[in-house]
Amino acid sequence: MKSNKIAGIINSIDKLPTLPSVYVKLSHLLDAPDSTIKMISNVISEDQATAATILKLVNSALYGFPEKIGNLQRAIVILGLNEIKNLVLATSVLETTKQFKYDCGFDMEEFWRHSIGCAVSARILAETAYLKRPEDVFAGGLLHDIGKLIHVTYLRDEFAGVIKDVEESGIPMFESEEKILGFSHPQTGSALAEKWGLARETIDMIACHHLSDNTITMTKEIAAVHIGNTICTALRMGSGGEKRVPVANQEVWEILGIELSSMEYVMTRAMKLFEESISIFGL
Repeated sequence: MKSNKIAGIINSIDKLPTLPSVYVKLSHLLDAPDSTIKMISNVISEDQATAATILKLVNSALYGFPEKIGNLQRAIVILGLNEIKNLVLATSVLETTKQFKYDCGFDMEEFWRHSIGCAVSARILAETAYLKRPEDVFAGGLLHDIGKLIHVTYLRDEFAGVIKDVEESGIPMFESEEKILGFSHPQTGSALAEKWGLARETIDMIACHHLSDNTITMTKEIAAVHIGNTICTALRMGSGGEKRVPVANQEVWEILGIELSSMEYVMTRAMKLFEESISIFGL
C-alpha cells in the first residue's frame, strides 16, 4: 500500500526533475555499439559546466594522478566509461539542482555540501574495503538524500512540519517523515531514481542508506553509503537537516570489513577531499 502511495506521488508530479540531457545522451551513446571516445567526449563537452567540473575532479586529490589530464578524451581512456558515466551523473544532477531556492527553512547549499561529504566519505570507505567499483558508491552517496528534494519542492508545507519536528525532537528525519508524511526520503528518492532508470545498485544505496528497507539485501556498497553518511554528519560536512549524528549499525561495519583502526585515515582523507570537492563544485 505504501509503495503504491509513493509511486502515485512520483507519477502525479508534472514537473518532476528529469535527468540532465548530457547524462541521457551519454547513456544512449554508451549503449551504441559504434560509439567512440571522441563521440563520448563531444557529448559531455556540450555541457560546458559539467565538462569543466569533471576535468577539475579528475585532476584533484580524489584520483591523485601524477600528471595533469588536460582533455576529456584522455580522462575517458584513463578512468574508463563507468567512472566517467558516474561523474557525469553526479556533476550534471548537482549543477541542475543546486540553483533551486526554497523557503521552508531547508538550506540547499548545506544539503549539497552534506551530499558531497557523503559521496567522498563513502568512496574512501569503498576504496579502503577494496570494492571493485568505488565510483558507483560515489554516485550513490551523492544522491542518497535526493528524496528530500522531492519533499521540499512538492510537499513544501508538510515538509516544513518535518523540519520543525526534527528540530524540536531531535529524531532522525526519516522517522519524522514516516510519522508526518507516511513515507520517507529514502523511499521517494529511490522511486525517483527508478523512474530515471538508474542502476539497481544506485537505487538500493538510496533506498537503504538508513537501513530502513529490510527487503533489500545488504551489500558492501550500501554499507559504505550508510557509514559515509554517519562520518560526514559527525564531521559537519554540510547538513541534511539532521540534529543528531546517526549511529552506524555494527553489522554494517562487519559487512564492509573495515577495521576501526582504519577510521582515522578514512576521516582525515575524507576531510581533505571534501574541502577540495566543494570548491570544485562551487559550494
